[in-house]
Amino acid sequence: MTSGKTHRLSMKDVVFKTDPTNKPVLRIDSGDTVIFECRDAFNQVIKKPEDLPIDFDMDTINPATGPVYIEGAEPGDTLEVHILDVDVAEQGSCCIIPNFGYLASEFPEPWTRIIPIKDGHAIFSDKVKIPIDPFPGTIIVAPAEGSHGTLIPKEYGGNMDSRACTAGTTVYLPVFVEGALFGVGDVHGVQGDGEVCGTAVEIDANVTIKLVVNKQKKIERPQYETEEHFMTTAWGETTDDACKIALRDMINWIVQEKGLTREEAYALCSCVVDMRISQLVDITPGVRAVLPKSVFVD
Repeated sequence: MTSGKTHRLSMKDVVFKTDPTNKPVLRIDSGDTVIFECRDAFNQVIKKPEDLPIDFDMDTINPATGPVYIEGAEPGDTLEVHILDVDVAEQGSCCIIPNFGYLASEFPEPWTRIIPIKDGHAIFSDKVKIPIDPFPGTIIVAPAEGSHGTLIPKEYGGNMDSRACTAGTTVYLPVFVEGALFGVGDVHGVQGDGEVCGTAVEIDANVTIKLVVNKQKKIERPQYETEEHFMTTAWGETTDDACKIALRDMINWIVQEKGLTREEAYALCSCVVDMRISQLVDITPGVRAVLPKSVFVD
């Protein structure tokens, strides 16, 4: 990986839709690092317990800081998104939003909990404190055409809400337009797999990312990699649909990268791959297939 310059983007530079016609707010070289100042998913309108999640302007929810134009990125390339650090603010919030969430019909009333961050923990209440493990929920490039809100995960990334995307993870995104037009936002101080009520610890943060253009790797959907694991991810009309897509992508990766037959790859997945839910609430549920890299003999 080449080293490069470090840039900083203010949280005033945001988009709420990803669009190939969005004007970039920063142009960088492949290998450069950007510190993204990110607003929380509520666009900073929830600051105290009396601020209830009602009557949102849906056109100004889930801001993504950017877009960033990466020189040399072209359709068909892969953008490597190396997440180096996620530095969260001193407080976040978790809300129950009417008509939203996995059990929406059972929790019809709006509810807000302001959550201080102290000594590496989210102070949920005087009885509950949670070690933080922050990550950006929205990691996105521009689609080939059309204007799309940042809330729904698609092949170009978006609101994936995968807790796997923390510091130390590389996210791979397919590139659809020249320059990629990358953005990031919706940071969570901590989140359980599923994000079942529809929100996690929503929080402002600075996210430090190195962006690298990879012209050899070809993918259809985002993938994740850590030192220990390789992951495919997908979304579908149902969780079952999403699981099948992510599993097929994992089988293809094992065949292409490790030289196993499809039958061997399928059986290996049954032996060692974990199918994990990322989120259940963003219209199209998301999952990830998690493969431990240690099973391969070098």
